[in-house]
Amino acid sequence: MPQRTPAERKWTGIRRDIDCHGQPVEVICLADLHIGDPGSNQKKIDELIQSVKDNENRYAILGGDLMNTAIANSKSDSYSERLKPSEQLERCAELLAPIRDKILCIVPGNHEERITRSVGVDMTQMLARELELEDVFCSDAALLFLHFGLDKYAHTPRTLTYSIYCNHGRGGGRKVGSKLSALQEYAMIVDADCFVVGHTHLPASFKQSVFKVRNSQDMASLHEQLFVNTASSLTYGGYGKRGGYQPASNSYPVITLDNTEHHMTVTL
Repeated sequence: MPQRTPAERKWTGIRRDIDCHGQPVEVICLADLHIGDPGSNQKKIDELIQSVKDNENRYAILGGDLMNTAIANSKSDSYSERLKPSEQLERCAELLAPIRDKILCIVPGNHEERITRSVGVDMTQMLARELELEDVFCSDAALLFLHFGLDKYAHTPRTLTYSIYCNHGRGGGRKVGSKLSALQEYAMIVDADCFVVGHTHLPASFKQSVFKVRNSQDMASLHEQLFVNTASSLTYGGYGKRGGYQPASNSYPVITLDNTEHHMTVTL
């Protein structure tokens, strides 16, 4: 059996140090905007971006399928697209430019990846380049570390750290239970605090607790994990309506990370 190299045994994440202004930090995952699709709700997209811009403690994760990028062999109708793929990229960059400093990380979705598979062009990486954010772009999944806050109960000041696993997600079937089971399975990959995915257009969240082994202390302590599935900006129609899929909710979950103790909540 071949020996693993050190690089194969480590996952270097993206570190972001945040000035939280003495308040909790909010994170919203902007995924499944499907810009270019006739059913993409531009008003909702504008509201989401404006909410990040107006709230100094709200940040965004770009979770894929920002652009619809329909092609001839995709489920979406390429002939009904409002914008060509290149125009979708330009529009997406234009919309996100005002909040570029508050974008924590960027991962691609399956809609952008079909362009990569067809012509070898990574639309999400091009978007990151347009926003000058290639340093927070991951071509597959991202492991994000947020450092902020001050524990007023500690004898010496210390910064809190939250780890967030970000992936666009994958198919989980039509039933809510199967979608949430697919989300929960990401905890088998990495021991993160929070798992954020999209793809299934189902805004949902739940928590689980596990005992985390600490070998150096010969003990295990209870570790709470948060799972969040984000929403979609699509209105009902297109291949979703033709295929008999349930209408998608446009209520994007907002994750709140406490700044004084390690505690996570979600608002839908």
